Amino acid sequence: MSRYLPRHIHLRAVQTDDIKLMFNWIKPIILLECINKDYDAVCLDGPATRTEWYTRIHPQKYVPAMIDSSLGERITSWDSSQILLHLANKYDVEKSWSGSTAAEQLEIGNWLTFETASLGPTAKYWVWYSIRKPEDKNPKAEAKMLADLRVQYGILDKHLSQPGQTFIGLKGRPTIADIAIYPFADDPTMARMGLSKDDFPALKEWSERFSQIPGVMKAYMEMDSRKEDVIGE
Repeated sequence: MSRYLPRHIHLRAVQTDDIKLMFNWIKPIILLECINKDYDAVCLDGPATRTEWYTRIHPQKYVPAMIDSSLGERITSWDSSQILLHLANKYDVEKSWSGSTAAEQLEIGNWLTFETASLGPTAKYWVWYSIRKPEDKNPKAEAKMLADLRVQYGILDKHLSQPGQTFIGLKGRPTIADIAIYPFADDPTMARMGLSKDDFPALKEWSERFSQIPGVMKAYMEMDSRKEDVIGE
């Protein structure tokens, strides 16, 4: 699909010198690729995310943000987990990614919340501290967050070690829970943290398995090419 043609779904993603540090913006792109739904993905530079027009879309001035006008009504969403839920519920007819039963939806929601409330914030702020200038660093805070990350990766590893637990949200197929967690457990991220996936063998196997899904592969392969589409302030 071409992301350069007008579509009903418009995503806003930020551009940095190290685009791989931006964990959240790639999540809806992964899902849209997996369900083969057309979309526009627009990369913004840092100043553009602080403009008045973007603040009206995302009051916290973060990424990603989404505008969906597919039914003639312009709706917006500005949290990656909420965007995943919206896209999966609206466009995945079989509910494969968000859960087809109440029990599936609850289990997927458990792990989606785990990422939103625990793994995601811890990883984000560890990165925030790790890229500060030496005089602005807080070694104690970094060490505490890294210890917490080890605990959280351990929880995931234990969960994935259960018999038949091929994926995180559900045993037998990937869901939006896997999409939400994967950018915090891919090879570049864990390497940056100085963590070895060999210490979390089940998590390592899951990560390798999930990375081979065509939609995931396509989203990651196009990361660098999106640098050509940056929109400034």
